[in-house]
Amino acid sequence: MNLSEIEHRNQVLRAYFEGRNWDNNGEYALKRQLVLSSHQLLPHYPYVIEDEWEVEPGRTDKGRGDLVFTDGKGHFAVVEVKWIDIQSSDRVGVTRRGSNRKKRRTVEKQARDYAEILPRRYDCISYIKIYAFTNECGYPQLLESIEISASS
Repeated sequence: MNLSEIEHRNQVLRAYFEGRNWDNNGEYALKRQLVLSSHQLLPHYPYVIEDEWEVEPGRTDKGRGDLVFTDGKGHFAVVEVKWIDIQSSDRVGVTRRGSNRKKRRTVEKQARDYAEILPRRYDCISYIKIYAFTNECGYPQLLESIEISASS
């Protein structure tokens, strides 16, 4: 993917998130917040190039990644977003904490799994940072980094 295509994708996706402000879904609102504030939250990755990308093209049953950012020079950030219901009053504390812990683990696993697949989609990757972003924390949490060798 060349810089021109990266810039075009970034422009289209940012316009989409800027213009779509009526969705009250917690997870979408969190994604929107991340994209619109990405220059502060992910300053090393100025371009957003994927939103709701099919992990295996044509196979939505295999999963959809949330967001992919890049610096345009081979460094990528895979970010999985999950809204966690921290205020729910209809569950007891132990059940809510267990459920929220399970959601955190799920989003972390998805982020790692999707980051492993990304080099099959783009041949220009040299480095991937993997993040989880939830409403529990005001910034994406780095899970790990992967260096991609030329033979991968």
